Amino acid sequence: MTLGVTLGSTSVQRTIDSTVLLAREARDAGLHSAWFGQTFAYDSPSLAAIVGREVPGLQVGTSAIPVFGRHPLLVSSQAQTAQAATGGRYHLGLALGTRHLTETGFGIPYQRPIGLLREFLTALRPLLETGSADFHGELLTATTPYSAAVPGARPTVPVLVAAMGPQALRVSGELADGILPFLAGPRALAEHIVPAVTAAAAAAGRPAP
Repeated sequence: MTLGVTLGSTSVQRTIDSTVLLAREARDAGLHSAWFGQTFAYDSPSLAAIVGREVPGLQVGTSAIPVFGRHPLLVSSQAQTAQAATGGRYHLGLALGTRHLTETGFGIPYQRPIGLLREFLTALRPLLETGSADFHGELLTATTPYSAAVPGARPTVPVLVAAMGPQALRVSGELADGILPFLAGPRALAEHIVPAVTAAAAAAGRPAP
């Protein structure tokens, strides 16, 4: 088992320099990873890239970018840049977000979140793996007239989803590399979350996340 720490939140906004110092303290204390939430202030993948480059040996990740108001082409670029900057130590976390932040902040309706998550992941995976995509869905389109691969952004960025509900867990098991459960204890993980996401992965012919 490895332990990590959340260094980015919606309640405390630290400077980049102070965040780097905290990350260095976390690594020196034996923690394995540092995670950064996505707010309307710092861009989380950029912050993770800076911290990961400044603090060698520390895994960094985004937890998590809402799929509403974003596009797979842009998120792929952000994630691959962070992966290249950290030498392969970046994890991309995605989330459904909330109706309040989506409709208030972006002015777009919070509709069909599971459908959007599925299409977002379907378009995103080939972008991260091959640098190209040709996806035409009901809710979004993602195509690449030329390569979207970033030099040095290998291995492929792991994609995690902040999934808790049955439908989100099913999509995550089918299309993501893992999940980011929020405030979930051992019983919820053992009896609800892990069995659901593992079963979905098996049904899709994929290894357990």
